[in-house]
Amino acid sequence: MKKRAISTVILFSLLLSGVSCGSEGTSETTTKSQSDDTTVSDTTAEPTEYDLYPLPEKDMDGFELRFYNYDDTWLTWAINQLDAEEENGDRVNDAIYARNRRVESEYNAVITEITAANTNDNLKNQIMASDDSFDIAMLYDELVSGYFVDGLFDTWDSLPHLDTSRSWWNNDANEVFRINGKQFAAVGDFSLAMLSRGFVMLFNKDMQAKAGLDTNLYDLVRDSKWTFDEFASFSKNFVSDVNGDGVYDENDQYPITGAVKLVFGSMVTGAGVKYITTGDDGNPQFAIPGNTYAFNVFEKLYNIFNGSNLFYNVKKANVHDGSNEALELYGNQKNLFLGTSIMWIEKCRSYNFDMGIIPFPKYDEEQADYHVLVSGAGVATIPVTLPEDRRENVGILLDALCRDSQQNLLPTYKEVVLKTKYARDEDSAEMLDIIFDSLTYDLGLSVWPQDTYYRYMECYLKMNDNFSSVTDKIKNTVEKDISDLVSSLDK
Repeated sequence: MKKRAISTVILFSLLLSGVSCGSEGTSETTTKSQSDDTTVSDTTAEPTEYDLYPLPEKDMDGFELRFYNYDDTWLTWAINQLDAEEENGDRVNDAIYARNRRVESEYNAVITEITAANTNDNLKNQIMASDDSFDIAMLYDELVSGYFVDGLFDTWDSLPHLDTSRSWWNNDANEVFRINGKQFAAVGDFSLAMLSRGFVMLFNKDMQAKAGLDTNLYDLVRDSKWTFDEFASFSKNFVSDVNGDGVYDENDQYPITGAVKLVFGSMVTGAGVKYITTGDDGNPQFAIPGNTYAFNVFEKLYNIFNGSNLFYNVKKANVHDGSNEALELYGNQKNLFLGTSIMWIEKCRSYNFDMGIIPFPKYDEEQADYHVLVSGAGVATIPVTLPEDRRENVGILLDALCRDSQQNLLPTYKEVVLKTKYARDEDSAEMLDIIFDSLTYDLGLSVWPQDTYYRYMECYLKMNDNFSSVTDKIKNTVEKDISDLVSSLDK
């Protein structure tokens, strides 16, 4: 119909132009009117996602949306903040402050944040005591399944006017936290917690230049050539027994160090391996048994690192520790690479050497995409104590916060804070775009890491290749984990 209307206007214009050839009296007003009519027809705007899925207008008469969340005492490795009392000059704080006040004004509501060092310390007891003093609880991702099995959380379909498949919610994460259509935890743009937990590689550009290597790591990433083999070949140039005592320890130089689970875990995930996938029946399934590709990845990493001194294990006691020590070694220019979370890039701002940011490598050049490991932060959950008469307002306000954050908070965090405050060159800013587009979620990373992800990381901690025997040992436990959660959701 629009095309037909435009064609009619054009035909009418041609007829008038024919008259004007025989008459010099055609008015400028008529010509301008024709032009304006055509312009209106051509620029009809397509409806946006916001137009297609509007939230209802509602005066909530001072309704208080209450978050129960982590402070920065224990969970120091993610951005937990959901509210701000005032603007203080910090761009993220001020963006959160402005967002909350806009939403409050629009709905005549109040947004509050109740914080604790560790929400898990009190959350279970509060819910079991029927304490309904909070509406949304942020809980460490690997604890969520246990709460559901104990009947303490509700699914997200209980909140009206909220659709976690919309773009202002994190669809990659929410597909993982959804079983047979039932959303049991959610990640949305209202919180930077999981986004700030993506793991990246920083590299010391001054150390590379001193070694006389002109390899452009950015180009390798762009050309899809940043692979396990390329990492190994390049890294060998930075293994050095600095004091010449024949013993490799904290006094020497290495390509990379850090917590075993984060360095090797990022390598495995970077190769596209998932510990838990979705089966044909819509339920999670343990994806490693019989997975030839996964075992090839495990073995190749073992062969690259075993006996090569490419990795220095600062903390040999477990797979979790070593990040703080790695940060110190990197600052002292003892290692070329630092595997760290996006949030912790800020901790390197004071270092007096030039650095770049890249994703962890792919398995090989045939791999289509980069994958960035994300896990270990708070995700949003709904306690069963949330009263029915509060659910509509909670759903509206939470979705409104996500919508506003997509347009304001996320661009502030990505473009202003990371790309100009932390990233030191335009190439690194480009790499951050790739990294944000490659964030990868997995129930094996976020919900059952104790029984999957960490167990495989122990092989690298001890530097043995017992991947098959580990798989056999944990298979029944993982399948029971899955069965328990699926059963609790069915109830």
